[in-house]
Amino acid sequence: MNGPCSARYRITEVTLFTLRTFYFALVALIAPNAFAISVDIEGVDDSRLKDNIDVYIGIIGAPVSCELTQNYRQTVKEAVTKAAQAVGYYQLETLKMRLSKDKECSELYLTVQAGTRVKIGKRHIELVGADKADDVLQGIVGKAELKEGSYLEQGQYDGLKSKLLSMAQIRGYFDAKFIVQEIRIDFDTYLANVDLQFSPGKRYAFGELQIPDDDKAQVLIKEVSTFKEGDPYHADKLAEFNQNLKLTGYFQQVVARPLVSKADGLNVPIQLIASAKPRDTFNIGGGASTDSGPRLRFKWQRPWVNSKGHSLSAEAFISQPEQNISVKYKVPLEDPLNNYLSYQAGVKAENDNDTKSEALTLAVQRHWGSPDSDWQRIGFLRLEQEKFTQGTDDEQTTTLLLPGMTLSRRRTRGGLDINWGDKQQYTIEGATQEVVSDIDLVRISLQTKWLRSYGKHRLFARAELGAIATNDFSQVPSSLRYFAGGDQSVRGFALNTLSPEEEGELTGGQYLNVASIEYSYPVAQDWRMAVFTDIGNASDKPFKDLATGIGLGASWSSPVGPIRFYFARGNSVEETTWRFHFSMGPAL
Repeated sequence: MNGPCSARYRITEVTLFTLRTFYFALVALIAPNAFAISVDIEGVDDSRLKDNIDVYIGIIGAPVSCELTQNYRQTVKEAVTKAAQAVGYYQLETLKMRLSKDKECSELYLTVQAGTRVKIGKRHIELVGADKADDVLQGIVGKAELKEGSYLEQGQYDGLKSKLLSMAQIRGYFDAKFIVQEIRIDFDTYLANVDLQFSPGKRYAFGELQIPDDDKAQVLIKEVSTFKEGDPYHADKLAEFNQNLKLTGYFQQVVARPLVSKADGLNVPIQLIASAKPRDTFNIGGGASTDSGPRLRFKWQRPWVNSKGHSLSAEAFISQPEQNISVKYKVPLEDPLNNYLSYQAGVKAENDNDTKSEALTLAVQRHWGSPDSDWQRIGFLRLEQEKFTQGTDDEQTTTLLLPGMTLSRRRTRGGLDINWGDKQQYTIEGATQEVVSDIDLVRISLQTKWLRSYGKHRLFARAELGAIATNDFSQVPSSLRYFAGGDQSVRGFALNTLSPEEEGELTGGQYLNVASIEYSYPVAQDWRMAVFTDIGNASDKPFKDLATGIGLGASWSSPVGPIRFYFARGNSVEETTWRFHFSMGPAL
């Protein structure tokens, strides 16, 4: 290669190589015997060059009918040339090739003399033009790997160009272009001069937001917008806007896109294409576990009640031990996705083990959140009246007015079968006889779960603590007392069967202490085996009479989510039990 090596020349060369590669790849699909070939390379000491040649030849595959045709030889030569140039060898001195003599021609023997590796002599990389001072683009130039005295690598050169162009597009430099892009190689000294001059041009701004003629949608869109007209354009802001629109729950389909070709000066109009959801949506779901048996969930939602973005929903849950129905009315505030009020009403009935209760609840909640934080805050005021019978006690009714606060966070990765994540939820609530309530009460509940994967190894840990301070525990409703046991608590015991007892019947505890650790490892596709140990109890004193559960388990990553099976041995001060647990749904 003599004289300057221009970008135009390289693009043409790559295109020819790509077409030939496509041709031989197509032949390989039609002729299975021409699919794979190993490469034996002689004359090359540079391991990076060897590996590169091996990769490029691997794309081509073996020749049809095991013949070194002129086309095949030319394609191999171009592949070796590109592989060599990628790591700085720009003048191949020798290239010989032959095939193994077996029927499958499974090996290609190459003799390569790559010549002297080219180094960078001088480097000139800079931004030019109107917005050359852009800090982000300047940062890319400043961190460029092409250093004087280092070996010339085509991948670094092409990568720098690609990074500059893509970042310019992200940041709204739609007229960005390279003024100069060339590599000049002096083959007498094997030194290269790299000259790359990039002109971003002027940065565009967000223009008019073109939204559908829908009064409800217009209000909502303005509230969740992440930019104002005239703000500097940034693709991330547009992506965040699209995400916010989907999270509103109002649209069936929605996308906001820039109309660069219709820019008014430097202002790019943003077109929004959307279709609203039906006025009402319905969802039916179900599940099963050994603790609660089969369960059914029904949900109705009207995502848009009025032009202010209010929404209404109702939910029903039915299982053998528990049934509840709730209605929620949501009122968006300054940020409809993260800050809103909700008004709730619900009825709940439970008849399980030694608990029988019926509860009526009215509540108002204030939700605070931030796009910059995973933590969610909920302040609430709940009026609750519960008629209950617990253990051998007589039936009674307790009314409580409970103000409180919940702080929570949930982070996950991995889709349906989560492989990383954690969940925290901390709640404090209280009541006083001086305001509506029948008793004085303070209740604290702390819960944390952690899931981490290290290669194929997976660890899952959880802990739960709770405490109740009151002047009359006998009047604390069953729904506020603590119970332990079950597949989400201490395995080896049935759901909510661990607590203090009176005359052989469960009374519920003032304190809850539960911890668990589980290790799992894949044993087949979509299957993991697990070992675990749990410890905990609900008690009238902290950490009293702790029960343990140990066992083996398996989980299946089904198309509808993980399904888990556990066989556990439970041991408490009262008994030793064996129990099989089955559950569906995410771990967090």
